Amino acid sequence: MDGKNMEREDQLFGLSSVHLLNERLQLTLAFSKRYQMSTAVCYLRLFLPPEFSQHKENEIETVLMNKISERLRRSIRDIDTVIQINKTDFIILIADITEHDCKVICERVMASIADRYTIDFNYLSINSSMGICMYPYGSENPDELKTLAKAQMYEAGEALENGISFYKGELNPAAYRKVLIENDLPYALKKGQLYVEYQPQYCLEQRAIVGAEALIRWNHPSLGAISPGEFIAYAEQAGMLNGLFFWVFEEVCKKMASKKDRMLKYSINLSVNQLLLDSLILDISNILNRYSVSAAQLTLEITENIEIYTIRKVNEKLHLLREMGFTIALDDFGNGYFSFSDFIKLPIDFIKLDRDFVFSLLKNKKHKGVITPIIQMAHNLDLQVIIEGIEDYSQFVEWVNLDCDIIQGYFISKPISFEELTTSIGDMEKKVAVGFSSEKEQ
Repeated sequence: MDGKNMEREDQLFGLSSVHLLNERLQLTLAFSKRYQMSTAVCYLRLFLPPEFSQHKENEIETVLMNKISERLRRSIRDIDTVIQINKTDFIILIADITEHDCKVICERVMASIADRYTIDFNYLSINSSMGICMYPYGSENPDELKTLAKAQMYEAGEALENGISFYKGELNPAAYRKVLIENDLPYALKKGQLYVEYQPQYCLEQRAIVGAEALIRWNHPSLGAISPGEFIAYAEQAGMLNGLFFWVFEEVCKKMASKKDRMLKYSINLSVNQLLLDSLILDISNILNRYSVSAAQLTLEITENIEIYTIRKVNEKLHLLREMGFTIALDDFGNGYFSFSDFIKLPIDFIKLDRDFVFSLLKNKKHKGVITPIIQMAHNLDLQVIIEGIEDYSQFVEWVNLDCDIIQGYFISKPISFEELTTSIGDMEKKVAVGFSSEKEQ
């Protein structure tokens, strides 16, 4: 990337864009206050095709974003301002405007974005949503105007594809929660609000706890405990996913180094984003060496995405990780398009059946006819099968009889702290032993 492009990227997505936005907003509001005019703060989010996030360099995406920016500039007036604040989000400041005229301009913006794009014989359509908060009757505070507009953007997206929503004095609690999560996530790691919990994994053959899955959690100061399902997608969008992975990886290694009396195997989720990093192997090796931890004690769980694993450098990286001693597990098998023939090309040791299999079996016993061949085929390929989502005794019995290898779920234990895990292994194993005894008695 040359200097000009780097400077442009800093202006669009770095601190410069934030400073520019705040400066323009302050000036616009001061002008509006002096001359008693209304101003609209409009928060626009684009929903880009998911394949764009799977490659570092995507020329089509670059051309697309340039075309979108040009359409935005043509859709607003000369006195208005549009600033791109991250990869998918823009804020538009519309000065000296009534709500009706603002709606006309915003509808023009949305229609312009929705028109089809032609790039190198590729035809693309982009959806978006927009939230609007008017000064002064929506709010007179610059930060609150942005927050309320963003919350309305979420409400617009839930109500209507390519929708627009004005703030009318009442805020949707669910939309506002999303705004808080997005706004506060960049500070969560700095302020020590993130932590790791561990969900034990029980081996049916050894009748013992053999490992645990590391799960990131967030203790928000006002919202309380937030599950990763609420913030991981945004972390990916905001470019934070790699940082969170290495933080979790180091936290797990740190805990492992502090407790060596019983060697469990710990599973950590590894996403496509990390597999695309050139420095992945070196960074992981440095952490392992720092805490004198063996890769053989760690399982890396990859998601089901056959297209990304056909990329040569990604495939090579997986084989290198396996050669380092890591166990590789394919998470949520059955949720995508993987076939067993794909396993021959990849260094996979475990498959984790999608939890929908667990619930489908609970609802319809006929599904055994689908699940049993999957487990048998996995065993024929020397793969072990992990079942997650085992919540009660009846599910436990079903999957024991289906000859799976490892189970995970609330029947064994909910996710717990590292300290709880290491002190309660015996109690968990006794609990499962009672389950085995009850099964024999029946």
